[in-house]
Amino acid sequence: MKPKTINFVQLNIAVLIWGGTSMFAKGIPLPVGYIICFRSLIAAVLLLVFLLASGRSMGLKRNGHYGVMTLLGILLCLHWLTYFKALKISTAAVAILSLHTYPVFTALIEPFVFGERLKKIDIATALVMFAGVLIMTPSISLSNTTTQSILLGIVSGLFFMARNLITRKYVQEYSSSLIMFWQILVTGTILVPLLFLPGKAEYSPKIAGLFVLLGTVFTALPQTLFSASLKNLNAKTVSIIATLLPFYGAFLGYLIYDETLSLRIATGGMLIITCIVFETAKSVRDNEG
Repeated sequence: MKPKTINFVQLNIAVLIWGGTSMFAKGIPLPVGYIICFRSLIAAVLLLVFLLASGRSMGLKRNGHYGVMTLLGILLCLHWLTYFKALKISTAAVAILSLHTYPVFTALIEPFVFGERLKKIDIATALVMFAGVLIMTPSISLSNTTTQSILLGIVSGLFFMARNLITRKYVQEYSSSLIMFWQILVTGTILVPLLFLPGKAEYSPKIAGLFVLLGTVFTALPQTLFSASLKNLNAKTVSIIATLLPFYGAFLGYLIYDETLSLRIATGGMLIITCIVFETAKSVRDNEG
C-alpha cells in the first residue's frame, strides 16, 4: 500500500481503539480511580521503553516546563476521572457525545487566551450545540443518571480543552510521545494513594489482563498510531476522521453491552456531531488559509 493509505488505516484504527476504550469503564468492576491509575502507569512504562529505544531525551528544555507538565497531568487526570465516571453511569454514546462538545467550547474560549477575535459563527455554532445537549437531557435533575453523565461529559471536555490550550501555548517544541509520557506519569502518580485506602478491591487474573490490555492496546498503541498517521495526512483529514469516535463508541456499546439510542439522544447527538464537524472543518480551513 501507498504510505498515505497506510497512514489512513493507522488513523482509523487509532480512532476505533479510542472508541473501544469506553468499554473498560463498564468491563472492569473497580472504582474509576483504580482503572485510570493502572492504565496510566502501564502506558507510562510502555512509552518510556519506546522513547528510550528511539534514543530520545526524557528531559525538558526548561525547568518551568516540568511545572507545566504537572499541570497538564492533573488536567488529564480530571478529564479521565469525569469521563470514565460518565461512562460508568450511562451509555457510551451519551458520555462520548457530551465529551465531544469541547471543540465548540474551544472555539469560544481560545480567542480570549491567544488574543484573537471571537467570531459570530462560533457563537451561533455553540448555541446549536447547546440545543443538542438540551434535547439529549431527559430531566433537569441531578437524580437522573443520564443527566449526570451529560454534565460529567461536558466537564470532562472542559478539562480536555484546558489541557489542549496549555499544550498549544507552552510546549509545542516537544513530541506528542514525550508530552503524553509526562502527563500519564503525573496522572498515575497522583492516583497511587487511592490503591492504599481502606476497603477491598477484588482483583483476578481476568482483571489484571484487562488492565494490561487497557494500558497497552487501548492507551499506548493508539497514541503511537495517531502520531504515525500525521506523517502523510493533512490536518483536515485527521480532524474529520477523529469525529467518527462517537459513532465507533456507540456501535461498540451496542455490540458489547446491547446499549441502544433513544430518539431524544439520537436527535441531540446528531446536532452535536454536526457542530463538531463544522467547527473542525472551519478551524482547519482557517489554519490553512
